Amino acid sequence: MPSKVSSSSRSRLIYLAFLLPFILAYLSWQYFPQFALWLIQTIFRHETRGQAQPVWYLTVRFFYTWYTFSAIGLAGAWAIAAALARKKKHKTERLFCPLVSFIVPAYNEQRNIPRCIASIFKCADKYDGLCEIIVVDDGSTDYTYEIALSAMAMNTRKYPRVRGKVVRHTANAGKAQAVETGLAKSMGDLIAVVDADSWWHPNTLVALVDHMIVNGRKAVTGYVHPSDGDDDTNMYVLLQQLEYSQGLATQRCAQSLGDNVLVVSGAIGLYEAETLRDTLARRNIRSVTEDLEITLELHAKGQKVGYVSVASSSSVAPSTLRMLWNQRQRWFMGWLHNNFKIHRHLLLSERSWTTFLLWHCLIFEYVGAFIDVAALVAFPLIFWFAPDRLFFAVGLLVFVPYGFLIGVINQAIALKFAYGKATYRSLLSYTPYYPVLRLINILARLSSSLRYLFGNNGSWHRPA
Repeated sequence: MPSKVSSSSRSRLIYLAFLLPFILAYLSWQYFPQFALWLIQTIFRHETRGQAQPVWYLTVRFFYTWYTFSAIGLAGAWAIAAALARKKKHKTERLFCPLVSFIVPAYNEQRNIPRCIASIFKCADKYDGLCEIIVVDDGSTDYTYEIALSAMAMNTRKYPRVRGKVVRHTANAGKAQAVETGLAKSMGDLIAVVDADSWWHPNTLVALVDHMIVNGRKAVTGYVHPSDGDDDTNMYVLLQQLEYSQGLATQRCAQSLGDNVLVVSGAIGLYEAETLRDTLARRNIRSVTEDLEITLELHAKGQKVGYVSVASSSSVAPSTLRMLWNQRQRWFMGWLHNNFKIHRHLLLSERSWTTFLLWHCLIFEYVGAFIDVAALVAFPLIFWFAPDRLFFAVGLLVFVPYGFLIGVINQAIALKFAYGKATYRSLLSYTPYYPVLRLINILARLSSSLRYLFGNNGSWHRPA
């Protein structure tokens, strides 16, 4: 009986913890405008003049409500879920060390493939079991195949316990087909899929295998650190590091609280071999986001998908506006294609946390993009039709710093989850520039939504 009471009390505390950010959001929504009014009247000694029109008032109230509950309520709930997931007790005793097969699909990756192969050998060397590495050159037109062969031979001499081979497609068949080729030639009980422009950190394989085997997951993923491949000073890459810390270290980690991680990233993923084979045999991968399509297929079959916060890899991220735009177009159209066509049943007919998470993405990312654009378009009109423009302008001096403070707090929490410290490489100081990346994402979502409506499901595109 005491244990049941204790468990019940713990459940109530968890529910209360999730309610707390929404309570704070309500208090901010209800009372901060009053505080701002008092501040304007006291500090700036300005009294409002005129009466607001109903349409103007409702418009302002709608945007204020949307952003307050998104930035405080939802963001806070994600952070609490991520914190609980990180503290969740997992079994840690590994009873055996299954053979792991690394599959590395590569297309025109002559610059990145040596580092990728070297990192996998280091991971495999730290693992007590056996590993094999299979690089699949998907019809590259550069020297990827030759450089991969050389890197494989060099690392095999250094780590003789690890075996590897390079196979080649005569023509470019796509990443999904490259994974299938590697899978057909693999012997492992577990399959690790690694993008050729990514490199795993030394203890990543051990962490992924331990979590997967002893906790009964069919697939697991970890954190991806965006890099420019050198010293990580490119501004676009730095902004993506802020973004990934929010999207992966907070939200994806939070999804693992119920084993409902929506995407096993191509940069870091470990699958049960038979599960992956069965998935690829049953489904012809059709989308340009094959990692999302495979993961959603696992959820459709009721499989558990986890996230390991201590497992990480680095991946070369877009470093120019053109590259970033093309990547986001592919991502967003792949998401639309998966959710409105390939796995539409998950969005419409299933009753699960996966369905809830998909609807959350649809509302707060895609519908939210249209709301963001509406806010940008409406702002000049709101200012122009304000009953007292000077009062409205002075009010911005209060509300804008307040909103920025909330953003900094959310970002600091995300960086703490991702890197162990909120001040990692002074990334927090780049928060004022983050709206640039947010605007790019908004416009890319709008563009991809329109293109999808006209029948475009996206495509892989490598800018010159």
